[in-house]
Amino acid sequence: MQKSLIRHLFKFAYREEFEGNTERSTAAYEKVREDASTGLTYKLPLEVEFGKMSITKWLCISCIMVIAMIVIGGITRLTGSGLSIVEWRPVTGILPPFSFESWQAEFAKYKAFPEYNSVNYGMTLSQFKFIYLLEFIHRLLGRITALIYIVPLIYFYFKDIIKNRDMLPYIIALLLFCVQGFMGWYMVKSGLLNSPSVSHFRLAFHLIISVIIYHILFYQLIKNRCDILLIPSQTDLKLPLIFFGIAITVIYVQIFLGALVAGLDAGLIYNSFPLMGDSFVPMEVKDNFFDLKNWYDPVFIQFIHRLGGYNVFLVVVVLVICLLKIEHPKLNKIAYFLMIALLMQISTGIITLLYSVPIVIAFIHQLFAIILLSIIIWCYFLIKSS
Repeated sequence: MQKSLIRHLFKFAYREEFEGNTERSTAAYEKVREDASTGLTYKLPLEVEFGKMSITKWLCISCIMVIAMIVIGGITRLTGSGLSIVEWRPVTGILPPFSFESWQAEFAKYKAFPEYNSVNYGMTLSQFKFIYLLEFIHRLLGRITALIYIVPLIYFYFKDIIKNRDMLPYIIALLLFCVQGFMGWYMVKSGLLNSPSVSHFRLAFHLIISVIIYHILFYQLIKNRCDILLIPSQTDLKLPLIFFGIAITVIYVQIFLGALVAGLDAGLIYNSFPLMGDSFVPMEVKDNFFDLKNWYDPVFIQFIHRLGGYNVFLVVVVLVICLLKIEHPKLNKIAYFLMIALLMQISTGIITLLYSVPIVIAFIHQLFAIILLSIIIWCYFLIKSS
């Protein structure tokens, strides 16, 4: 009878729909251990709990590393450092130049490409070292992040800590890591040809791939550790879930547009708000709004990025109202955090524009885009799993 009871408790504690519920699974584990102390031992629950904790730490570190990679990538772009390393050496490029001769050799390579002759002509070696090391740190961080993700993933898989049925999102993230490395070089290569600037489209896709990787890992993290909310069954959650989907979509679009703005230096023109010059719609856009060539025009890109900001504001405000109407204490707190993140994101965006893209404010603006997305993903999981 005791064996049967323990078996049922174990199945309840670790069945698939409760995998993300730490509080319930831990309580069930303690019950199993108490019954086992009467003479029956059951070691598997402890191993499962240890595995969940290990996965949580791994995913948490991986998420932090991806965010750091995104932020440093943004700083690299803002400081004009992205084209300072003109070769792609995934293995041999893990060490920077050390000797004076090595630095001179790297500088000579850089001088052979358009950016030096068109933008940085006359740059000193010490100035070159600054932009080179920023790009080097960005690439090195990408390698370290990939290793931090891949090595534990292999271990967890062969130790059966991550089950076969749960591997799909991790495999997708792994493939995206591989694509991201190639995309980074493909982007840099576009600035080593005739124009001393990278393709703004390649830059945008490079950023979006990083955001998708973060999205996958962060969702697995909260799925692994977050408690399931107890929301009354009569509460209609369809509308909030719809707006969560819309909010995530418009934020992705806005991040993509923000990368286009960065790629075309569109933040350095029309440094006024809410008008662009003397009108809401700039003269350059009014006459040929639907022309595909506009996607290469910094004025048009800045204009639609502004429109995207209004969309994000409206959708997130509606989302906050939906959360407050559910009247759950935890969701109410999250709604306030969501509103704060939204206001920070919009205010830093406006300040970035008004002051012609100061690096620190632009960095904070980019960071809060990830924070805003994270809060929405977290809240989406809580409601979807309740």
